[in-house]
Amino acid sequence: MLTDLNPPPAEPVALAEAKAFLRLDHDEEDQLIETLILSARERLEAYLNIAMIKRPMRIALPAGGTIKLPRWPVVSVDKITANGETINDATIDLRCRPAQVTVCIGEPVEIDFTAGYGLDPADIPAPLRQAMLLLIAQGFENRGDAPSSMPLMVDALTMPYRVVGL
Repeated sequence: MLTDLNPPPAEPVALAEAKAFLRLDHDEEDQLIETLILSARERLEAYLNIAMIKRPMRIALPAGGTIKLPRWPVVSVDKITANGETINDATIDLRCRPAQVTVCIGEPVEIDFTAGYGLDPADIPAPLRQAMLLLIAQGFENRGDAPSSMPLMVDALTMPYRVVGL
């Protein structure tokens, strides 16, 4: 199970930027737009297995072996524990996507790692921020009736960031 240890310090798209994209000049729907910003980020992160804003995360698994970290880009593996004890003899490969940690232990394992493009929204690739704006607009225009599939333009913008398994 993946857990955010700290929420992102900022969203990749600011409220003012989303309102400008939606061509809104009033404040009555700010709370809705902030919810749509959060939802768009979480949806894209799950869809692409990425972390947009850099933050610490933890994955808990029932046993060791080769573990593929569920978010990318991974900046660091901060701590590996099994039954409350620190594991120091793991093999870590952050260059591959997804990043991998190999732990030779048959016990439940927790891995704390940091992932994300950066702390500032400017660190995030422009196509991902544009995809977020499109998802925000879709949610705003289709309140309650949002389609379950990704819009075609979001698919096109995010294609270079997807990893397809064979």
